[in-house]
Amino acid sequence: MKICCYTDTFFPIVGGAEMVLHNLSNQLSHFGDEVHIFAPRFKGVSPEVESSYHVHRYPNPFSKRYLVRKVLLPLAWLHLRHHFDILHCHSGYPPGYVGITFKKWFKVPVLVRPHGSDIVPGDRIRRYPKLTERLKFALRSADAVVAQGQYLKELILTLGVDSSKVHIIHNGVNLNDFAGKEPFSHPRPYILALGNLIFRKGFDILLHAYSSVAEPKPDLLIAGPGREEKMLKALAKEMGIEHQVKFIGFIDGQKKINLFRSAEFFICPSRKEPFANVLIEAMSAGLPVIASSIDGNKELIIHEKNGLLFPSENSEALKDAMQRLISEDGLADRMRSVLPGFAKDFDWPIVARKYRELYAALVGASSRNLS
Repeated sequence: MKICCYTDTFFPIVGGAEMVLHNLSNQLSHFGDEVHIFAPRFKGVSPEVESSYHVHRYPNPFSKRYLVRKVLLPLAWLHLRHHFDILHCHSGYPPGYVGITFKKWFKVPVLVRPHGSDIVPGDRIRRYPKLTERLKFALRSADAVVAQGQYLKELILTLGVDSSKVHIIHNGVNLNDFAGKEPFSHPRPYILALGNLIFRKGFDILLHAYSSVAEPKPDLLIAGPGREEKMLKALAKEMGIEHQVKFIGFIDGQKKINLFRSAEFFICPSRKEPFANVLIEAMSAGLPVIASSIDGNKELIIHEKNGLLFPSENSEALKDAMQRLISEDGLADRMRSVLPGFAKDFDWPIVARKYRELYAALVGASSRNLS
C-alpha cells in the first residue's frame, strides 16, 4: 500500500505528534508499505533523519488563516509521481481541510487524525470561529476520523461528525526500547515529571504539592523545554526547594528511556491533557503514575490500580498522593506488578496494524464506489 502522511509539524521539531508520526511510519514501512511523509520545510535547518520512509518538504505557510490551500500544488505533484492509495492527514486543520480538496481532485480516500490541541475548545484552532468551521468541514467530509481515545472521540462527535466514521486508535510505544535498563545519572532517588513547560501542563501545581511533602523525600526531576522555565525555577527557589528540584531540559532517545526507568514514579499534573503519550511511556517503563483526573488521563490511569488520580488544580490532593506512593508499604510494588498488562496493547506493531486495517477498509470501499 502507498500511504501519504500529510502533516503541519515534523522533525526537527520533536514532540508527541512528531514522534507518533515517525514511529507509525517506521512500523508501516516494516510491514512492507511505502510511506511518504509530506511535511513543512524549516528555513535554515537540515531536518532529515535516517528512516525507512520518505520525507518530502513543502514551503511552510506563513499563516493558518490565509492561502492554506497553496500546498495543494506540491501535494498534487507528489501524488502524480507516486500514486498514493490513501492520504492520512495528521491534524484536522490545516491538513484535514486541505486534504478534502485533494480527495475531490483525485478520488483518493482521506483519513484525518486530529492531534488533540486542534480540536479542544479554547485551544489553537477552536479560538477562531472561521477556522473552527473549516475544521468541522474537514472532519465531516473525511472518509474516516481517528481519535486517540474516548475523550477525543466525544469532542469530535460534538463537531457534527457521523459516529460511524470515528475510530479510536491509541498512540503507541516501542515496548522493546524499555526492556533493558541503564541507570540515569542522578545521585539520589527521584520522582519524574516530563513535558513542555507551559501553563496547561501544571508544573506550578506540582511544585506547590512537592514543597509540602514530608522529609525525607526523593528529588523531583522535571524534563522538558518551555517558556515557563525561568518562572518555575524562581517559584522553586521561593519555596526553598531549589536544591531538590532539577530542571534538566529537553531529553530524548536512550537517555529519556533511562530517565523513565530509574525514577520512583511519574507525575502528570496537567490542567488539560487530551491524550498524554508520556503516561504510556511511564507505564512501559514500569512506573506507577499520579495524574490529574481530567480528559484522556482518566482513560489511561485507573485509580488505585496502575496509579493514582487527583482533582486538577488541587495541590493538596497531589501532595497526599505523592506522600502515599513514597510512604505506603507495598503500594508502588502492587501497581508495578500490573503495569505490563496495561502497557502491552500500546506496542507500536499492534497500533500500526489497526491503522493498516483501517486504511485497507477505506481503500476497498473507495474502489467499490468508483467501479
